[in-house]
Amino acid sequence: MRRLALLSLSFLLALSLAALGQSTDFAACEALFTPAGDSEEAARCISMTGRRLDRRAEAAQLIQRHLAKRPGDPWLTLVLAGLDRSRSEALYRVAARSFAARKHAQGEVLARSNLQRIFFEQGRLEEAGEQVEVAERIALASRDPEVIAQAHILMARHLTGIDKDLERAYLLLRDAEHQVFSAGTDNTKRAWLRAMGNVSQELGRFQEAEDAFRRLAEHAASTNDKSAEGSARYGLAISFFDSVAELPSEKDRRNALELARQTLQPAREGEAFGALSKAYWMIALLAEGEEARRSVEGCLDAAPTLRDQSYCFNALARQLTARDPKAAREATDRALALAQQAEDPFSMAAALRERMRVSWEAVSVERAVADSWAALDSIEEVRDLQAGSASQAEMFSSWAEDYYWFCGRLLEAFAEGGGARELEGAFAVAERLRARSLIDALEAAKAAPAASPTAQVLRRQRSQVLEAISAVQRRLMDPALPAAERAAAAEQLEDLEMKEANLRNGIAHADPVYTALRRPEFATLEQVRQALAPDEALLSFQIAPWQDLRGDFAGGSWLLVSTRASTRAYRLPGRGDLRPAVRLFVGTFEQRDGSEVGPSVYLYNELVGKALAELPGGIRRLVLIPDDALHQLPFGALRASADAPPLAARYQMSVVPSATLWLGWRQRRPGAAPNPALALADPPPLSGEEAGEEAEAAPAAERSAVFASAMRLGSLPYARRESRAVVRAMGGGSVRRLGKDASETFFKRADLARFGLIHLATHAVVDEQNPERSGVLLAAAGGDDGLLQLREIVDLPLDGRIVVLASCRSASGTLLRGEGVMGMARAFFQAGSHAVVASLWPLRDDEAALLFDRVYHYLGRGDRLAAALQAAQRDLIADGVPAAAWAGLVVLGDGDLVPLPGGRKLPYLSPAEKALAAAVLLALLGAGALAWYRRRRTRRGDVHTVPSPSV
Repeated sequence: MRRLALLSLSFLLALSLAALGQSTDFAACEALFTPAGDSEEAARCISMTGRRLDRRAEAAQLIQRHLAKRPGDPWLTLVLAGLDRSRSEALYRVAARSFAARKHAQGEVLARSNLQRIFFEQGRLEEAGEQVEVAERIALASRDPEVIAQAHILMARHLTGIDKDLERAYLLLRDAEHQVFSAGTDNTKRAWLRAMGNVSQELGRFQEAEDAFRRLAEHAASTNDKSAEGSARYGLAISFFDSVAELPSEKDRRNALELARQTLQPAREGEAFGALSKAYWMIALLAEGEEARRSVEGCLDAAPTLRDQSYCFNALARQLTARDPKAAREATDRALALAQQAEDPFSMAAALRERMRVSWEAVSVERAVADSWAALDSIEEVRDLQAGSASQAEMFSSWAEDYYWFCGRLLEAFAEGGGARELEGAFAVAERLRARSLIDALEAAKAAPAASPTAQVLRRQRSQVLEAISAVQRRLMDPALPAAERAAAAEQLEDLEMKEANLRNGIAHADPVYTALRRPEFATLEQVRQALAPDEALLSFQIAPWQDLRGDFAGGSWLLVSTRASTRAYRLPGRGDLRPAVRLFVGTFEQRDGSEVGPSVYLYNELVGKALAELPGGIRRLVLIPDDALHQLPFGALRASADAPPLAARYQMSVVPSATLWLGWRQRRPGAAPNPALALADPPPLSGEEAGEEAEAAPAAERSAVFASAMRLGSLPYARRESRAVVRAMGGGSVRRLGKDASETFFKRADLARFGLIHLATHAVVDEQNPERSGVLLAAAGGDDGLLQLREIVDLPLDGRIVVLASCRSASGTLLRGEGVMGMARAFFQAGSHAVVASLWPLRDDEAALLFDRVYHYLGRGDRLAAALQAAQRDLIADGVPAAAWAGLVVLGDGDLVPLPGGRKLPYLSPAEKALAAAVLLALLGAGALAWYRRRRTRRGDVHTVPSPSV
């Protein structure tokens, strides 16, 4: 559905046919033949002239005549293969052998590229893959940057075409980008843009896809390349279609339909039959009446491959579902058969997805449920083809709407009189969607097998690249770095990051654990109810539209509330209503004037009001599983009315990525750690000057920075006081490191398993464009740049530990449908942490210290994590502190963890306090000893010895 442009018939042929633009007849081309026998330029000219003037047969005859004079000429053979489709495969094979004999790497890569295209379109995927591998070997051996770039484009095209390892495809294209646009031909540029648009589309990076397709459309139009323009126009249409599917509207439907219509003419004129077929497919989905019916016919007439034909039948099924469900199901059967014949997992998943929708109208509920589970299984097979967790999460998010749809159907059936089976099924569907890549990563980490020798080598190489990344980032974080050097360093950083990602993917391929561990055991509703305490409830949200672009059912928004005794389902407003409401609510906190109260009442009533009113008496703890925009919602600030207390005053709350993870954490509680806490605070500003412990010079108001700009950060004097409160409250054995001692090197090398709780009172660094650059700012030391980033956090040994991120926006990050927030908290979870305390928004240094001082007061008494946060928030609410100071702090993960069972054993004393206490103790001991000595002397002086009288 998304890769039509990539699969256009002219894709790789364009690599071998340079546009020599303005020749008007073949005579001009023949003049280009050289006596030395060089035929490349002339052959290309004849081909392009024949195509431009629609005189292909004449061009083929002319090439044949020259071949008779130059038998075995590889360029003439290559061009003839493109003109004579009846003999294309045989001629491309001859051309490949001829180029190989002449050791002409570029020519052989081009010939094998075209063979790959033919095999792929015929469903001969294994042979297509063989051609790609041969082309890659030839290109790498040639050491020619342009040839290597062309091979990278080919490999990316193939990987995207078979829906496998999309992250590798994306990185290959990024690696080729500089060479393509600095020295590549126009056709190579078009090929790169087409490939980048398609792989970005698959990964759900719709803005990048739209940018690539727009550039391709402009480039193709400027060179009158109708085939490339048709592919680009369809790419723009499908990018828009998928991007608006999250929040569909009638206006978006009309705009998507118009973009699809704009594809037809250039695709038809350029014989881009794949683009033409898919444009008709989209029109068949979005249009009505006669236009929709004719578009199905146009789709089938133009479809160049079995998979394209499969999509046409999917569109037909969607049209027939409402008025003739039986015929619609027959259409899905035909679509599935074609997809299976093509051996294409992506189109099989698409066909099964369509059959899922039809089955709920055409067959029994039992059969529809079975068909729906089969569709999800097929989607997850496509997901499992991705090696990298990032590409899994991104690609999987683009299928999330199918999970929402199935879950919504089950809940609709339950609401209409269904029973426990529908409710349990809906919960199971949601759990299969939530935080899947995080669950897989934790399952792999639990297995902890011995890495293969290849993986060990790759890990060492990755460590070296991470060191190089640190060195470059140290330069980038220098505010005094000149602009020219900053630009060069930024480019170098991108290259290093691509190498690191490639190595990470290589490790995934080399280490069997990353490919063998799939489909973990997901929590069931019954298991969850059994695990809940009598005073506890679990609230699981699904946030989706109620209607899709066609106006059909889209799943809707729901809340499932479970206690030990029962589970209830509640309808909620759709995604289109909730997203802006949450955004408005969050935006009011920074005003610090109580303006958040009105929106808080609205969201309370829309989201949880009825559910909380119907909870059994005695519920005091809530476990929240948010979705979509609710990941940014400060639930603790919601209230039933303007005069009612906020939820933080009523309930202990913790937020979890999924019930499966929550249940696993609860069942595998960590043992007591030897040391209660480790606190790192206020690393020196990037100037490198460390302030004294109580220094107040150039203090920072907030604890955040943006990676993309030169960072000028101040000290955090309140963070130092905060860290003192941490170790004082947590007691003996706690460790506190400040300033330059709070270094990244120390943190990476420390035995973190010794500490039950780790508190980081530092600046957070955020990069929303490149999330893996985000991290926690520590002190630079040795080879470390001081920025502990997500890609480094995931490697930390944090099994079962509590991490407190006393930094700005530490609970935020890129939001992916289904997966959740891809940010710092998630990275600490992947490292093994069971609970992360983090902030949804920027923290003021002084207010953060005030809040954490109260939190640790209660933790020092032996309270649970969520209970301590609630008690601290209650204190601040009672003191009239603005909600911005307390509402953004949340417990993520297992809020029932008790960092200090039984409370503080011994008070913490600072080194100065210890010295003073020792001096006082010595003085007391000395005074006691002196008093004892004096009393003894006194007793001896008062007793007189009298000799006994003699007898």
